[in-house]
Amino acid sequence: MIPTHWTPVHRPEDGERVGYLSPDGAPDLLVPRLLTGAPAGPATHQGAARDLLVARGLAMLDRRWWCRLPAPLVDGTRADTPQADWAWTAVVLVEASPAECRVRLEFAPPAELRALAVLPTPVGDLLREDPPDR
Repeated sequence: MIPTHWTPVHRPEDGERVGYLSPDGAPDLLVPRLLTGAPAGPATHQGAARDLLVARGLAMLDRRWWCRLPAPLVDGTRADTPQADWAWTAVVLVEASPAECRVRLEFAPPAELRALAVLPTPVGDLLREDPPDR
């Protein structure tokens, strides 16, 4: 669940939530965070962090991500505690809410096309931008 001390950021033109601002620990600095809770950039001043999320927060979600998942992937798999034999797999984000995120395989075999894995929000290290060492 997104921490209650994180501040939601909404797009001014339509009120769509585009991310969050979280304290960095340094005075006057905030971390811009995506809807998944992942950092969207380094800690900065409130205006710059908010502007980044309004301008690019949703677009930054539309990309390849990496997640440790079982093979084959079964719909509804809880991926919050990856097992030792789960491999890092390319996924795309399907849904993000304050409580959880859902991903699907980027290159799914026919039997797994509709299978979604569920991650907690914030995702922490469970969902990565770069392919980790396998």
